[in-house]
Amino acid sequence: MSLGERLRRLRRTHEPGEGDEAASAVRAGVVPVGDLPGLERSLLGQVDEDGRSLKERLERLVAAAARGRGAARPTAHALEELVEGQRMQNARGEFYRIEDSVHLESFHGDVSLSRFRALATGSVGILTGEPEMDGFDLGGAVFLDTETTGLAGGTGTAAFLIGIGYVEADRFVVRQYFMRDYHEEPALLAGLAEDLARFESIVTFNGKLFDVPLLETRYRLDRQRFPLEAAPHFDLLHPARRLWKARLESCRLQSLESAILGLRRQDDIPGSEIPGIYFDFVRRRDARAMAKVFRHNRLDIVSLAALALRACEWVESSEAEDPRDVFSLARVLERAKLYERSDTAYRRTLESDRGALRVAALIRLASRAKRAGDFDRAAELWREAAAAGDLLAHRELSMHHERRSRDLLAALEAAERGLELCVRLSAPLRAADDFRRRRERLRRRLDPTG
Repeated sequence: MSLGERLRRLRRTHEPGEGDEAASAVRAGVVPVGDLPGLERSLLGQVDEDGRSLKERLERLVAAAARGRGAARPTAHALEELVEGQRMQNARGEFYRIEDSVHLESFHGDVSLSRFRALATGSVGILTGEPEMDGFDLGGAVFLDTETTGLAGGTGTAAFLIGIGYVEADRFVVRQYFMRDYHEEPALLAGLAEDLARFESIVTFNGKLFDVPLLETRYRLDRQRFPLEAAPHFDLLHPARRLWKARLESCRLQSLESAILGLRRQDDIPGSEIPGIYFDFVRRRDARAMAKVFRHNRLDIVSLAALALRACEWVESSEAEDPRDVFSLARVLERAKLYERSDTAYRRTLESDRGALRVAALIRLASRAKRAGDFDRAAELWREAAAAGDLLAHRELSMHHERRSRDLLAALEAAERGLELCVRLSAPLRAADDFRRRRERLRRRLDPTG
């Protein structure tokens, strides 16, 4: 039944409960107060707990709505007003592109981008522990970072802003590809593909798990191929963790930016807010918040480049000073089978640390001596680590004396001390069981009749 028919019925007769419909119509604002005769007007006399009648409440609401309609709405700021760029057009349509650059003599934080000119090409292979990356040239690679409509990935997530950075002559160039609405994605992908085709390698931060698979999906959905699908890919995330996790609580890009580059962003946007900012831009076309997203993305790209340079610097010159960084660098060098350099870094750790890192360095050096066949040197290092309370050192000493020096009493003593240490440290049961079995076997060997 339409509202008009219901109101006509109310004018003709009033049954119990029908007044509620009239009141609802008034509350909804679809019936002018002055047009309600008889019964309906009587409803306006009902008062609430504050003594205001329904009529008074409705009049307040109408006045508030009128003020709201008369108030000036904030002016939307167009993208072109705030972000200097170009409307790019190709066979697939149109998208927006922004370009900026800095001279290679400039600094990002305390890292000079001039390091691109002097960097050795073997550093990336050492950082990754992958010999096939030994010839990776940072100066010829493209640095890539995306801003997306979500962090979960999958076919429902799109990259609305894709930033790339690269060295060109004496400048580091940052280009950003932006789709102002979803229909611009095919043109953006085509434009990006055209530019990426001239690069043979790629650098990202967690790009192997997120950025590149996402782009491959978007290109596949558009029946295109991601140009760098098979290119050598240097993902800095894991090398950064190997180098700096021992010292830093977080190895997120911005945490590394602050701790390693000495750079602190001002008025930056948290990454978690970026998808919502883009959705709001698509609805309202107000680019004020989006301008900050462009800046955020640009800083991410330049910071990625500077961190990659710093990591390679450390590998080349062993610049680390903090004992935790020195130890981490030693592990990276050992993983790359640069044993002489790693041993030097472990010895530096021994000289600068008297705590847990010193014990860890003793164990690593003992392991290296054992592999090299220098068992006396290994035993010396194990004894020092065992004196500091290391379980592995006790086990290695017991094995050494039982199998090599044939000193069963010394082997038994090391096993018993290891078992005592397990009890004090509440070590896992398997560790205590290992020492217990070792002790019983040595006792039987020492006293076969017992």
